[in-house]
Amino acid sequence: MAGKSKAGKRYVFFVSHSTKDLKDDVGEVGKILDTCKIQNFVADRDAPVGKCLPDEVKKAIIESEVFLVFLTKNSKSSPWVNQEIGYALGRDLPVIPLRKGKVVIKGLIESTKYVQIQENPLKTMTEVFSKLGKISLSKTAEAAIGAVVGALELKDKYGGP
Repeated sequence: MAGKSKAGKRYVFFVSHSTKDLKDDVGEVGKILDTCKIQNFVADRDAPVGKCLPDEVKKAIIESEVFLVFLTKNSKSSPWVNQEIGYALGRDLPVIPLRKGKVVIKGLIESTKYVQIQENPLKTMTEVFSKLGKISLSKTAEAAIGAVVGALELKDKYGGP
């Protein structure tokens, strides 16, 4: 794969989504990742103003270790989401689909195992983190995700905020 080694990646997650979903699940997941200090790219939030958006999106995909894609009724009709999926697959990025409701997955990722989006976004991300065990990540990403998973396990075991 061309580009930087995993150790030199800028983002752990590229978050592909419809802008119509930004205030709901996508925004909540972004907040969780930010709170956990796990680097992620959400175009609506992170693309620099005045820059060419397609170039910034491609650059962020290249600089990411994992591609998360929100599959919702809104994203089904988004040409951006479909193009981002194709670009990520072309870059050999691991793709993790997050499916909302009973949205039917079509195209290049229709046979890819997905994570069902749950009512509680923290539970959704806990499931995503548990699926990452088979994906090779940078040491920094592994450490950050390991710390989050450990904290969540302690919270489940002992309670707390």
